[in-house]
Amino acid sequence: MTRKPQQRSIATRARVLAAARDLSQKHGLDLVTAEAVAQEAGVAKGTVFSHFGDMDGLLSYVLLDRLNALRAATSDEAAEPDQLSDPVGLLTRRMMALIDVITDSPTILRLFLDNIGVTKPNCAAEFVETLDALDAELEKFLTFWQQEASLKPDLRQDRSPKEMVDGLIAFMIHGAILVKSHQLTDRAELEHRLRRHVEAFLIRQGE
Repeated sequence: MTRKPQQRSIATRARVLAAARDLSQKHGLDLVTAEAVAQEAGVAKGTVFSHFGDMDGLLSYVLLDRLNALRAATSDEAAEPDQLSDPVGLLTRRMMALIDVITDSPTILRLFLDNIGVTKPNCAAEFVETLDALDAELEKFLTFWQQEASLKPDLRQDRSPKEMVDGLIAFMIHGAILVKSHQLTDRAELEHRLRRHVEAFLIRQGE
């Protein structure tokens, strides 16, 4: 039976996206071209653009895959009780994980900033959903920390978890820019700085 045009279109789009994912894994995102994707997917170059508009549109979905993988890993990590022995370290590692994703290449960082509305006026809905979920995980953990007396050091009580998430996001974006501008090339040094920022921002005074 011949598939309906809509079904064929969905299958073609999926094949193009799979090709972009595979090529980015093999060669890095900056070397993925429309020609290479078309050849890998077995379609015409124009088909790539008809489904995704341009290469930024296509590669944004590759970035979204990586963000969703990070989201899944964050959820799994939250279920591990031993992570609670060092809540500052847990948050720092989560921040570094996001920085690692968005600084993988100059293209990735640019697409991330585009899709969260920093460099373009509108945010892609799929990115909003994924980033909201990542923010919600952070807020949930900070709420738990704020209410759980056994977690040390004590989290500050004069700011809401939502406000504190905003500050952590600012630290992450700043860290990513430091990396891609080559102002900071040592990953261990960046992680150390982030931890110091998190401690200064989150920990109750006097701790």
